This record gives sequence, structure tokens and C-alpha cells, in this order.
Amino acid sequence: MSRYKASMTLKKEQIDRLYEGSIDMHVHVAPDPDWDRRLNTLETARFAEAGGMQAFVAKSFYYPTTTEALLVSGQMEQVTVFGSVTIGYGTTGGLENAALTIENHAKLGCRVVWFPAFDAAYCRRGIGRDGGICILDESGALKQEAKDVLAVAKKYDIVVCKGHMSYPETKALFEEAIRLGITRLVNTHPLSDSWGVFTKEEIRYLADLGAYTEIVFGNLMPRLDAMDPSDYVDLVHELGAQRMIMSTDLAQCMDPTPAEGMRFFIGTMLQFGCTDEEVEWMAKKNPSKLLGITE
Repeated sequence: MSRYKASMTLKKEQIDRLYEGSIDMHVHVAPDPDWDRRLNTLETARFAEAGGMQAFVAKSFYYPTTTEALLVSGQMEQVTVFGSVTIGYGTTGGLENAALTIENHAKLGCRVVWFPAFDAAYCRRGIGRDGGICILDESGALKQEAKDVLAVAKKYDIVVCKGHMSYPETKALFEEAIRLGITRLVNTHPLSDSWGVFTKEEIRYLADLGAYTEIVFGNLMPRLDAMDPSDYVDLVHELGAQRMIMSTDLAQCMDPTPAEGMRFFIGTMLQFGCTDEEVEWMAKKNPSKLLGITE
């Protein structure tokens, strides 16, 4: 049974104020060989700028987005697009050469690295596929190649996101990252993965280490089983908004634009019990700090 408890007293000006200057750290862009994406990076940026957003991170499972982010940012008056690399077979040739690829893109301004997503062995098992990348060796220790990626992230001060990996992999990765002094860590949508949701205890442990917990609008949509927004709001109140970020994880062909999705997400979180201050932390302050826009 739904725990519907939404307020109906929101004001347009309230949402507009929080939406203006917001930052989306998880946007999928066209072209994409497997998913019919609605918008390319330039189109996404135009909608974001029209809405008054400050920035977004362009993500692809198939190619680094660094150069196109630079090109598109140069055409915008207000919006900054940040490039990223997702570790995978097509993007980095797997885990073995990932550090080299990421360093090359870091030199060009790449700000975010995602550890394996749909190429993660854990994710593949969860969706009925074979193979995949695991960053732990047979003894459960972090592989040297994963440590090499963290060394690059430390050197260039890059945001490290867990992607679609398992909790044991994420725990080992983040513990090593903290040991190295890496502070820009994101626990990618841990409540939203159909191949394995993290427990509240696991999420709290990673948050206590220093990782930001990401919640995403995409999983509030019917195509992904429409999570109850109350679950997100409850997590905010348990962990504290100062250690969380709101992203959209859009867009497929049937989705609203990521820009409109962010506005919808802001309104939804307010409607289900978040304060203006909590939303501002998650949609503006924390993403800005992670990306190095503010300190």
C-alpha cells in the first residue's frame, strides 16, 4: 500500500527558486547503440540553459564524453557541461587499461569517473547476462588496476562514482579511496538498482566513510517500477541532506528532458516532506562542491 503523504501547498516560485542554478550529476546522452536516447549533449544543454540550471554531467556507457562536453560548454552562456568516463569494455577496454584512458581524459578536463555500470559482473548477473568486470580478486582484495584508477582520481581530483557494482566492491573501493585522501565519492543510486539494492546499513556505512549518496528521479517513473518518493525522503532524514545528491539519471526516448526531470524531482521531494534547505543541499550545494565549482 502506498504511503502517500504529499503536501499540496507548494508554490511555483518556491520550486523555481530551488531549480535555478541546480546541477544534475547523472545525465545520459545520445548517441547510444543500445538505448534510444531522446537528446544529445547539445540539446540537453539547451534545455538546461532555458530552465536556468547551472551544470550537468554527460554520461555514456560507450564513449568518454570529455571533448563533447568542452565543445558544448563553449556554446552555452550559462550552463557548464562536465565530461565523464565510465569504465567498461567499449570505453576503456575493460579495467586493465582504464587508468591510462582516464588520465588522458583528465588532462582534457574530465571531472567524473564511473566504475563499471552495465559491464559490471554484479550487474550482469542481476539482469541475466554472463561475464563482466569485477574489481576484486579471488581473495576479495581490491585489484591493482582499480587502485591505479584511484591514483589517477587522486592526482586530478576527479569524482569517483561506484557505478553498478556490488556492495563488497564498493566498500573496498571507497575504503581505499578514503585511505588515499580522495573526498569526491558518490554511491551511485544504491536504492534503485533492480540487480541488487543496498541495505540501509550498507548505505549508512558508505556515507559514514565520506561518500555522497545519490538518489535519482528516473526510478520514480513508471518505466522503472515507480519507487515511492517517501523512501527517498526517509533516507534524507536518516542520513542528512548534507551527504546526499539529487540526480535525474535521464533520458530515454519516453522521458521528460533531464532539465524538466530535475524540476519535477525538486517539486516531488518538497511535496513528500523535504525542506527547501534539504533540497538546496542535494540539488545545488553538494554537486557544486563535488565538481569543484565551489569549495
